[in-house]
Amino acid sequence: MKRKIGIGILVLTLCISSFALAFADINYNEWNSQSVYPKDVVNTKYFTSVKALTDKKVITGDITGLYYPEKSITRAEFSVMMAKATYHVSDLTAMANLNVFNDLTGYTWAKPYINAIYQAGIIKGVGNSNFAPGNNVSYIEVIAMIMRSKNMTTEIDAYGVWPDNYIFYSQLSNMTGQVTVTDWNAPATKGDVALIMYRNMANLKPSTTTSAAVLR
Repeated sequence: MKRKIGIGILVLTLCISSFALAFADINYNEWNSQSVYPKDVVNTKYFTSVKALTDKKVITGDITGLYYPEKSITRAEFSVMMAKATYHVSDLTAMANLNVFNDLTGYTWAKPYINAIYQAGIIKGVGNSNFAPGNNVSYIEVIAMIMRSKNMTTEIDAYGVWPDNYIFYSQLSNMTGQVTVTDWNAPATKGDVALIMYRNMANLKPSTTTSAAVLR
Protein backbone atom coordinates (compact mmCIF):
# COMPACT_ATOMS: atom_id res chain seq x y z
CA MET A 1 0.00 0.00 0.00
CA LYS A 2 2.81 2.36 0.92
CA ARG A 3 4.53 1.50 -2.35
CA LYS A 4 1.42 2.44 -4.35
CA ILE A 5 1.16 5.75 -2.48
CA GLY A 6 4.82 6.42 -3.11
CA ILE A 7 4.45 5.74 -6.83
CA GLY A 8 1.41 7.97 -6.94
CA ILE A 9 3.27 10.83 -5.29
CA LEU A 10 6.18 10.37 -7.70
CA VAL A 11 3.88 10.47 -10.74
CA LEU A 12 2.10 13.55 -9.39
CA THR A 13 5.43 15.26 -8.77
CA LEU A 14 6.59 14.51 -12.31
CA CYS A 15 3.31 15.83 -13.75
CA ILE A 16 3.59 19.05 -11.76
CA SER A 17 7.21 19.47 -12.85
CA SER A 18 6.29 18.91 -16.50
CA PHE A 19 3.43 21.40 -16.22
CA ALA A 20 5.74 24.00 -14.69
CA LEU A 21 8.36 23.49 -17.41
CA ALA A 22 5.75 23.70 -20.19
CA PHE A 23 4.52 27.08 -19.02
CA ALA A 24 7.78 28.45 -17.65
CA ASP A 25 8.26 30.89 -20.56
CA ILE A 26 4.75 32.39 -20.47
CA ASN A 27 4.43 36.03 -19.50
CA TYR A 28 1.20 35.91 -17.56
CA ASN A 29 0.84 39.69 -17.79
CA GLU A 30 0.10 39.25 -21.49
CA TRP A 31 -2.99 37.22 -20.72
CA ASN A 32 -4.85 40.49 -20.21
CA SER A 33 -6.21 41.05 -23.72
CA GLN A 34 -6.67 44.75 -23.00
CA SER A 35 -2.91 45.23 -22.86
CA VAL A 36 -2.60 45.32 -26.66
CA TYR A 37 -5.09 48.18 -27.05
CA PRO A 38 -4.69 51.91 -26.34
CA LYS A 39 -4.59 52.29 -22.58
CA ASP A 40 -6.61 55.49 -22.61
CA VAL A 41 -9.75 53.67 -23.81
CA VAL A 42 -9.54 50.62 -21.54
CA ASN A 43 -12.47 50.55 -19.10
CA THR A 44 -14.21 53.38 -20.95
CA LYS A 45 -17.28 53.47 -23.19
CA TYR A 46 -14.95 53.60 -26.18
CA PHE A 47 -13.15 50.31 -25.59
CA THR A 48 -15.42 47.92 -27.52
CA SER A 49 -15.52 50.20 -30.56
CA VAL A 50 -11.80 50.97 -30.57
CA LYS A 51 -10.99 47.28 -30.02
CA ALA A 52 -13.09 46.24 -33.03
CA LEU A 53 -11.58 48.92 -35.25
CA THR A 54 -8.07 48.05 -34.07
CA ASP A 55 -8.58 44.33 -34.68
CA LYS A 56 -9.62 45.12 -38.26
CA LYS A 57 -6.59 47.40 -38.68
CA VAL A 58 -8.85 50.37 -39.34
CA ILE A 59 -7.20 52.43 -36.61
CA THR A 60 -4.00 52.43 -34.61
CA GLY A 61 -2.76 54.39 -31.65
CA ASP A 62 -0.17 57.11 -32.13
CA ILE A 63 3.54 56.63 -31.41
CA THR A 64 2.77 56.65 -27.70
CA GLY A 65 0.32 53.79 -28.15
CA LEU A 66 -2.63 55.93 -27.08
CA TYR A 67 -5.83 56.81 -28.93
CA TYR A 68 -6.74 60.20 -27.40
CA PRO A 69 -10.53 59.82 -27.77
CA GLU A 70 -11.17 63.44 -26.79
CA LYS A 71 -9.13 64.88 -29.66
CA SER A 72 -10.49 65.93 -33.03
CA ILE A 73 -9.72 64.05 -36.24
CA THR A 74 -8.84 65.46 -39.65
CA ARG A 75 -10.54 64.82 -42.95
CA ALA A 76 -7.43 62.98 -44.12
CA GLU A 77 -7.33 60.74 -41.04
CA PHE A 78 -11.00 59.89 -41.27
CA SER A 79 -10.71 59.19 -44.99
CA VAL A 80 -8.01 56.60 -44.28
CA MET A 81 -10.25 55.00 -41.65
CA MET A 82 -13.20 54.87 -44.03
CA ALA A 83 -11.12 53.40 -46.84
CA LYS A 84 -9.76 50.67 -44.59
CA ALA A 85 -13.20 49.97 -43.10
CA THR A 86 -15.09 49.67 -46.35
CA TYR A 87 -12.70 48.37 -48.99
CA HIS A 88 -9.70 46.17 -49.55
CA VAL A 89 -7.51 49.00 -50.81
CA SER A 90 -4.85 46.87 -52.43
CA ASP A 91 -3.03 48.76 -55.18
CA LEU A 92 -1.94 51.75 -53.14
CA THR A 93 0.67 52.75 -55.72
CA ALA A 94 -1.95 53.21 -58.43
CA MET A 95 -4.14 55.23 -56.08
CA ALA A 96 -1.18 57.37 -55.00
CA ASN A 97 -0.42 58.26 -58.62
CA LEU A 98 -3.88 59.75 -59.21
CA ASN A 99 -4.03 63.52 -58.97
CA VAL A 100 -7.63 64.19 -58.00
CA PHE A 101 -6.98 67.02 -55.52
CA ASN A 102 -4.42 69.80 -55.60
CA ASP A 103 -3.82 70.20 -51.89
CA LEU A 104 -2.52 66.79 -50.81
CA THR A 105 1.15 67.77 -50.68
CA GLY A 106 2.51 66.42 -47.41
CA TYR A 107 -0.26 63.82 -47.19
CA THR A 108 1.34 60.98 -49.12
CA TRP A 109 0.29 58.60 -46.32
CA ALA A 110 -3.37 59.47 -46.91
CA LYS A 111 -3.49 60.25 -50.64
CA PRO A 112 -4.15 56.71 -51.97
CA TYR A 113 -6.94 56.16 -49.46
CA ILE A 114 -8.51 59.55 -50.20
CA ASN A 115 -8.39 58.86 -53.93
CA ALA A 116 -9.85 55.39 -53.47
CA ILE A 117 -12.95 56.45 -51.57
CA TYR A 118 -13.35 59.52 -53.77
CA GLN A 119 -13.65 57.19 -56.75
CA ALA A 120 -16.16 55.14 -54.78
CA GLY A 121 -18.33 58.22 -54.23
CA ILE A 122 -17.89 58.25 -50.46
CA ILE A 123 -16.11 61.60 -50.16
CA LYS A 124 -16.22 64.92 -51.95
CA GLY A 125 -13.85 67.84 -52.16
CA VAL A 126 -14.43 71.37 -50.86
CA GLY A 127 -14.29 73.04 -54.29
CA ASN A 128 -11.58 74.18 -56.73
CA SER A 129 -10.11 70.66 -56.76
CA ASN A 130 -9.20 70.96 -53.10
CA PHE A 131 -9.86 68.46 -50.33
CA ALA A 132 -8.77 70.38 -47.19
CA PRO A 133 -7.10 67.29 -45.67
CA GLY A 134 -5.94 69.10 -42.55
CA ASN A 135 -9.37 70.45 -41.63
CA ASN A 136 -11.20 68.76 -38.80
CA VAL A 137 -13.89 66.37 -39.98
CA SER A 138 -17.32 67.38 -38.70
CA TYR A 139 -20.08 65.16 -37.35
CA ILE A 140 -22.21 65.72 -40.45
CA GLU A 141 -19.29 64.74 -42.69
CA VAL A 142 -18.74 61.55 -40.67
CA ILE A 143 -22.40 60.59 -40.98
CA ALA A 144 -22.52 61.50 -44.67
CA MET A 145 -19.50 59.35 -45.55
CA ILE A 146 -20.88 56.39 -43.64
CA MET A 147 -24.24 56.71 -45.43
CA ARG A 148 -22.58 57.00 -48.83
CA SER A 149 -20.53 53.88 -48.11
CA LYS A 150 -23.84 52.06 -47.73
CA ASN A 151 -25.17 53.37 -51.06
CA MET A 152 -28.02 55.19 -49.35
CA THR A 153 -28.06 58.28 -51.60
CA THR A 154 -31.53 57.61 -53.03
CA GLU A 155 -33.04 57.13 -49.59
CA ILE A 156 -31.37 60.27 -48.26
CA ASP A 157 -32.48 62.44 -51.19
CA ALA A 158 -36.10 61.69 -50.29
CA TYR A 159 -35.66 63.75 -47.12
CA GLY A 160 -34.61 67.04 -48.70
CA VAL A 161 -31.27 68.67 -49.42
CA TRP A 162 -27.83 68.80 -47.81
CA PRO A 163 -27.24 68.78 -44.90
CA ASP A 164 -30.76 68.59 -43.49
CA ASN A 165 -31.54 65.33 -45.27
CA TYR A 166 -28.52 63.57 -43.73
CA ILE A 167 -29.20 64.99 -40.28
CA PHE A 168 -32.87 64.01 -40.40
CA TYR A 169 -32.17 60.46 -41.56
CA SER A 170 -29.43 60.08 -38.98
CA GLN A 171 -31.77 61.11 -36.19
CA LEU A 172 -34.60 58.98 -37.58
CA SER A 173 -32.35 55.92 -37.58
CA ASN A 174 -30.52 56.82 -34.35
CA MET A 175 -27.21 56.45 -36.14
CA THR A 176 -25.25 58.29 -33.47
CA GLY A 177 -26.45 56.05 -30.63
CA GLN A 178 -24.95 57.16 -27.33
CA VAL A 179 -23.19 60.08 -29.01
CA THR A 180 -25.20 63.26 -28.50
CA VAL A 181 -24.61 65.73 -31.32
CA THR A 182 -25.60 69.31 -30.53
CA ASP A 183 -23.68 70.93 -33.38
CA TRP A 184 -23.40 68.90 -36.59
CA ASN A 185 -20.73 71.22 -37.97
CA ALA A 186 -18.51 70.86 -34.91
CA PRO A 187 -15.29 68.83 -35.12
CA ALA A 188 -15.98 65.17 -34.33
CA THR A 189 -13.82 63.64 -31.62
CA LYS A 190 -11.87 60.44 -32.22
CA GLY A 191 -13.84 58.68 -29.50
CA ASP A 192 -17.19 59.64 -31.01
CA VAL A 193 -16.00 58.64 -34.48
CA ALA A 194 -15.12 55.17 -33.19
CA LEU A 195 -18.52 54.80 -31.53
CA ILE A 196 -20.43 55.93 -34.63
CA MET A 197 -18.41 53.78 -37.03
CA TYR A 198 -18.77 50.69 -34.88
CA ARG A 199 -22.52 51.24 -34.51
CA ASN A 200 -23.16 51.65 -38.22
CA MET A 201 -20.49 49.56 -39.90
CA ALA A 202 -20.84 46.08 -38.45
CA ASN A 203 -19.28 44.34 -41.46
CA LEU A 204 -15.88 45.94 -41.27
CA LYS A 205 -13.37 44.59 -43.76
CA PRO A 206 -9.73 44.09 -42.76
CA SER A 207 -7.26 46.29 -44.58
CA THR A 208 -4.98 44.57 -47.10
CA THR A 209 -2.19 45.71 -49.38
CA THR A 210 -1.95 42.94 -51.97
CA SER A 211 -1.47 43.45 -55.71
CA ALA A 212 -5.01 42.53 -56.71
CA ALA A 213 -7.72 44.92 -57.85
CA VAL A 214 -7.78 48.35 -56.22
CA LEU A 215 -11.25 48.03 -54.77
CA ARG A 216 -13.13 44.80 -54.41
